Amino acid sequence: MKKRKIKRIVYTSTTTGEYFLGATEYDGTLTDENILDAFHEVGKTEWIGGNLWIVRDNRLLYRLSVESTIQYTKSWYDWLLDAVRRI
Repeated sequence: MKKRKIKRIVYTSTTTGEYFLGATEYDGTLTDENILDAFHEVGKTEWIGGNLWIVRDNRLLYRLSVESTIQYTKSWYDWLLDAVRRI
């Protein structure tokens, strides 16, 4: 099995404290700032205190952060062994 580092955006609500993960996976070699800069839109998000926030009606709704995880994928050798075992 191959280990692959992936990163995802985490949206954290300021009112309820709930959080959810974005569906898009990013390469683990990208820095957190590079990923968050891709989400920054003038008028919709703001950098406050080193964090990226989604702002609506002068209220901070969500704090955007990056979470990294390890994903295991099969290598070609694992696929070959699975095929031989099925015979």
